[in-house]
Amino acid sequence: MTRYRIFEEIREPETGEYSAYGVAAFNCAGELIAVVPDITVSKNKAEAFAKLCERLGLSPCHLKDVAEDYIISDGY
Repeated sequence: MTRYRIFEEIREPETGEYSAYGVAAFNCAGELIAVVPDITVSKNKAEAFAKLCERLGLSPCHLKDVAEDYIISDGY
């Protein structure tokens, strides 16, 4: 079973520093198998997204596409 976890990164664009959250997928052995950084600036939204991916049993090969759809549908 794939586990999805969020992670925080500090971004430093020309406009100023901010925290961004991404999602990482891990296999049953705990090995990292997929990463999508900078999905949202909201920790709560990132956690909800990771929980949804896990609950639905999302295949890690679809993580990037689903994250892009999530970003677009959320108005980012």
